[in-house]
Amino acid sequence: MKKLESNFVNMAVSLLLIAAAAAALLAWVHEVTRVPIEKINAQTLSDGIRSVIVGDRPVEFEVESQVGSDGYTFYRAVGRDGQLLGTAVRSETEGFGGTLTVLTGFDPDGNILGYEVLEHSETPGLGAQVNTWFKQLSRGDSDSQSALGMVILGRDEPAGNHNIVGMNPGRDDMTVSKDGGQVDAITASTITSRAFLLAVRNAYSAYMATNNK
Repeated sequence: MKKLESNFVNMAVSLLLIAAAAAALLAWVHEVTRVPIEKINAQTLSDGIRSVIVGDRPVEFEVESQVGSDGYTFYRAVGRDGQLLGTAVRSETEGFGGTLTVLTGFDPDGNILGYEVLEHSETPGLGAQVNTWFKQLSRGDSDSQSALGMVILGRDEPAGNHNIVGMNPGRDDMTVSKDGGQVDAITASTITSRAFLLAVRNAYSAYMATNNK
């Protein structure tokens, strides 16, 4: 077999063929993984809506979704009797490591029923605690100190509050205590905490604006 002459045309054709093959392979991989990923995302969202509105209660409901004008997505959970159980609002802000996507559940009065972090890129062991930190009891209610608190502070963490469930952004000051608010930030992750609370406050504002139309 005659060896191809090394010139510009042959090099360009070779690169073009390689690029075409790579593009075809990527397209195939995308198509193969697209459906499973969509199913996983849909299940994550469905589980999140149940978690932030009814929790562990065995309540049956249907979801009515609506996309707001500012990019917020509202998921109204309506019981079999037609009663509104609550509304989950999907919102986004920029955290320390990237986009923070939060699903917050509100009752008809705007009180927080629960929340789930759907996506984040925060630092493992620090900002990544955002998915559980703001559901926990006050640090003053705990008899033991976290390992992270021991390493960073070398002493017991002071009593405080970082449980937002039951709070109402329209009534309570849902900013970090370092900024004069009522919520204690994640230890060593103030930026992430500020971003998370902003996402919740924005979700509340969007929810109330839509609810009052």
